[in-house]
Amino acid sequence: MPAARLLLVAAIVALLAAGASGAAARKDGLPSYVTGYATWQKLNAAPIRGGSAAHQGTKNVYASKRKTAARYPLGTIVVKTATPPGKRWLSLVATMRRVKGSANGGWRWEEFTRSSSSARFARVAFPESSCAACHAQAKRNDYVFTRR
Repeated sequence: MPAARLLLVAAIVALLAAGASGAAARKDGLPSYVTGYATWQKLNAAPIRGGSAAHQGTKNVYASKRKTAARYPLGTIVVKTATPPGKRWLSLVATMRRVKGSANGGWRWEEFTRSSSSARFARVAFPESSCAACHAQAKRNDYVFTRR
């Protein structure tokens, strides 16, 4: 097999191994694109308590880029973290990524959960349309739920 073809095959295998997100997984199971999210702009002034059936616990929301006018720019990543009631470890990391040519305002969603502080995060397998249907309620805020 020619070297160029071998490299192409290796690149495709690596991409498939990264999972549906197309991003390499970190040691904790989260995609590499969330690295450093806690240093990004925090969108909520105080932790958000309670919430929908989809996201229980105490939550914080971070954005990799600031809004320009009423929208987040292409390439923005929004990360929502949740800590279970009475616990001090993250059980949920939900992401929104603004990509070109995508429906739902240009957003793509992924969700990662774990059952204990020592467990790796695993990607939740459900249709992205479930996230989109709920987030459509926040369309006026560029599909992002937060409380200031």
